[in-house]
Amino acid sequence: MRWYRPQSFFALLLTGFVFVALPLLTALFSSVQILDGLVMQSAMTVYSSVGRTSNVRRIADLLKDQERKARLYSVLGESSQLEAVNRVHAELAEAFSHLLFSADDEALTTLSLELQAEENHIIAVLNHLSGDPEQRGKSLQGILDRYQQINDLSTELAALSNKVISSEVTQLQENVSKGKKTLAWQTSGLIGFSILFIILFVTLISKPIRQIDRGIEHLGNGDFTTPVQVSGPRDLEALGERLDWLRMRLAELDREKIKMIAHISHELKTPLSSIKEGAGLLRDELVGPMNSSQKDVVAILDKNSNKLQRLIENILDFNMSQARKTPMEMSELRLDEIIRSVVSDHKNALLARQVTVDMALASITIKGDNAQLKTVFDNLVSNAVKFTPDRGKIRLRLKTEEQKAIFLVEDSGAGIDKEDRSRIFSPFFQGKEAKKAIVKGSGLGLAIAREYVQNHGGSVRLLSSETGARFSVVLPMES
Repeated sequence: MRWYRPQSFFALLLTGFVFVALPLLTALFSSVQILDGLVMQSAMTVYSSVGRTSNVRRIADLLKDQERKARLYSVLGESSQLEAVNRVHAELAEAFSHLLFSADDEALTTLSLELQAEENHIIAVLNHLSGDPEQRGKSLQGILDRYQQINDLSTELAALSNKVISSEVTQLQENVSKGKKTLAWQTSGLIGFSILFIILFVTLISKPIRQIDRGIEHLGNGDFTTPVQVSGPRDLEALGERLDWLRMRLAELDREKIKMIAHISHELKTPLSSIKEGAGLLRDELVGPMNSSQKDVVAILDKNSNKLQRLIENILDFNMSQARKTPMEMSELRLDEIIRSVVSDHKNALLARQVTVDMALASITIKGDNAQLKTVFDNLVSNAVKFTPDRGKIRLRLKTEEQKAIFLVEDSGAGIDKEDRSRIFSPFFQGKEAKKAIVKGSGLGLAIAREYVQNHGGSVRLLSSETGARFSVVLPMES
């Protein structure tokens, strides 16, 4: 049971498009997701780095401003200066809060808390000075000296902030590299799936088309026995069924044609026999003496009567060969002797045109019908003689190979046109070169040869050749 059988060829194409596009769309979506993640991480890193750097610089600036105001307070001793110091302290508290909120590094957090604690201690001492003026002055000077430590911590905080930013950039680069690798592997895998789907659906789409093409080729070659079977979308299967119906209808018409030709040929033999008998009586002067002109006319009449008889016999032989499934009279036969006998029958034509025959025949014995096999070889040799030019050459070979007898015949004529090669075994077909020949044929010789060879379970083929026509006959041998 097939897992998928689309209603139409269009549905199969649409399904193939969806399956091929799905991995590509998945790869595109995955790429967008990975890129979105990297963009988001980059934005957060930049935002965090800019905020941290800004807070660190603000803290450093506020600490310097606070130190100036504190020293001014130690000189003037005015309360307004202390209030200015406290305002800077409030701003520093806010800056430290922002820094600690954005800091995700433990060392940076620890250093920030240490710096804030030191600044808080200075502010606490400034706001709670006690004792006589001398003690207050000493305490104030001692606490102002601690700003040097705060400046060192501020410098260290800025350096650590830069280090954290550099570490984040490095981490971002590593994540980008990992994202590239992940994206490459995912894209390669999904593209691989798309290629597999392309191969699968190309096979599914091309298979019924090839079957239809093969069926049409069989019909074009006159093969009405091979059923036309198409598997695939239902509309193409329906088309295959119509082609099979056409095959059966053509086979029926072909059988009717054969019957009609057989009937016509049979009907023609009766008046032809009367004509031949009359010509024979005239030739033998049984009805009276004739002059030389009359004898020439009777000779022409007798010659063409014989030619017409051979044509009618060829037609009858062809119809009989199509009706037979197995040879009628089977016996042990020497193929090489049959071929030599056929060549001997054409001896006069060969001598008249000075055509040489190169024969290399192995002694081969098979079981078959003598009349049919002699007709096969005679038709092939006759064609070779007909199309070989004067002083040309014919090659005949007979050999055995893997329990098969192989006969090869090759002439040195003009060969068979490429357009005619596919139809050369069709009944009544005559190629371009055959139409130019002086001796006209019926176009049945090769068709009869193929039928007789198939009756023996063999095959006859037209082989490729640089010059002339080259045929092979393959017959099975008894083991």
